[in-house]
Amino acid sequence: MKSLQRLFSVLFIIALLFGLAACGGNNEPTDSQTNLPVSSDSDVQNESTNNDPTVGYVNPLTGLPADDNNANTRPIAIMINNIKQSLPQEGVSDMDILMECLVEGSITRLMGICSDYKSIDTVGSIRSARPYYLDFVQSFDAIYCHVGGSAQATSEIKSRGIDDLDDISRDPLNIFYRDPERLKTMALEHTMMTTGEGLAKSVEHLKFRTAIREDYVSPFTFPEEGETVQVGTQEATHVYVPMSGYQKVDYVYDEAAKEYLRYQYDGQKHIDANNDKQLSFKNVILLFCDTKVIDSTGHLEITTTGTGDGYLISEGNYTAITWSKADRDGNLTLTDTATGKPIVINRGKTAINVCTLETESKINMNATDRAVNK
Repeated sequence: MKSLQRLFSVLFIIALLFGLAACGGNNEPTDSQTNLPVSSDSDVQNESTNNDPTVGYVNPLTGLPADDNNANTRPIAIMINNIKQSLPQEGVSDMDILMECLVEGSITRLMGICSDYKSIDTVGSIRSARPYYLDFVQSFDAIYCHVGGSAQATSEIKSRGIDDLDDISRDPLNIFYRDPERLKTMALEHTMMTTGEGLAKSVEHLKFRTAIREDYVSPFTFPEEGETVQVGTQEATHVYVPMSGYQKVDYVYDEAAKEYLRYQYDGQKHIDANNDKQLSFKNVILLFCDTKVIDSTGHLEITTTGTGDGYLISEGNYTAITWSKADRDGNLTLTDTATGKPIVINRGKTAINVCTLETESKINMNATDRAVNK
């Protein structure tokens, strides 16, 4: 019995030695056909990461990662109702840039600019065009989405060759619709909606150019990945922007999120009804433009060409900037007033408020006495 046990032990040791010899002393697995090392789990994971479509592509409006289908995509600019009676809005948190300008009657209208518009659920309510908004549409090489417009705006859309989607004159696939729930409590003009899917189908159907034009120069420059720009040395913790006697906007800095929470109409949270989230922005830009009433209806003329003052606000600080635009269809350029160099903004969403010249002296960067509904 003991002899058999010794025999089995000897045979086990011999088998073990033959196994080690077959491996050649190399404990890395090999591919039997190519004799190349088989990828370990970590190698497979790294290969997967390198093939990730977001690596190396950025959204040109935010500087944040994007897939290759959106990195060079021409954005859509959507006119969004912002009068009190139309609130809450839908889809505004999907916008990469949210621009606010005055319209007649001291109210404001928003223009949301979005690169990945296909992913938007619903957006609205959508309102009409104004001519100075066209100048900013051109500044971002965007397709324009609106419902009607002033006589000057609708005329200029045609004469300036602006690609647009309009419920009144260009909606071949009927992508605009009246929301039945909003119709129960709101006036008709506050109920027009659309969807990202509808926008994408219409752009394809109308054969609009979908890639950003080759000679386009963005107003935005972003820092190297992982870096943060320290904007000036002057503090901006609660930015008060009185757009008019009717509309007053507050941007309150959230130290934890490193973003500015948006409030409007004297301290009310600006909420997207699609997700019940308050709007927040990495950057806030204020542009001061000459503004005047041009007719008895109260339509405005906002000068978007030449040069003007402004502020860049980010990371709890602000600095003076200068905006310039050679012509209405030309590029918008933003430079640091002190150095004359193009500004660099932090990666993330940006709010742009286009204000009157008179508003500049009323801006308060640290309006700690302003009450907001937190």
